[in-house]
Amino acid sequence: MTRDASLTEFGVGGDDEEPADGTTGSESPDGEATAESGTIGGRDAPDPVRPTSRWSVDPRPCTDCGSQIQRAWTEDGRLLCSDCKDW
Repeated sequence: MTRDASLTEFGVGGDDEEPADGTTGSESPDGEATAESGTIGGRDAPDPVRPTSRWSVDPRPCTDCGSQIQRAWTEDGRLLCSDCKDW
């Protein structure tokens, strides 16, 4: 991919056009806001963001080996040191 890549080359999204009926994605044709569960602008909502690591001033134990760590990496809901993390 070149440095001049367009954002549309990275997947679904980036469509700034309004629907042909003149409403936005959050309005019904009569101008009222709608609450679409699990969708954004008629598309499936993205998965929630999950952190890949955490840092703490106070060291905490690694879930697998028990060593005290400040930087913990997440894997399947567990906080692991970099040696125990399955890369």
